[in-house]
Amino acid sequence: MLIVSSPYIASTFRGMVQEHSFICYYLSEECYGNGTRAYLKLHPTAKYQSAKASASRLLKKPSVQQMLKRKLEKMEGVRKS
Repeated sequence: MLIVSSPYIASTFRGMVQEHSFICYYLSEECYGNGTRAYLKLHPTAKYQSAKASASRLLKKPSVQQMLKRKLEKMEGVRKS
């Protein structure tokens, strides 16, 4: 069990999980390459324009770009096998 005592650490961890989930939806067959759709899958009550802006903001983050690059490299490795 993970016990987090600091609100900052809890918030950071939650953000990392959210970024990972966004990337998984972004790369899924259903949303592949569509950040807005991926964001709406993660936050179904978000308005379209908000989802569009938030997805754009997420895709610009260096941590998300690194995670996306790693996942794409893994996917390429699987396809080659």
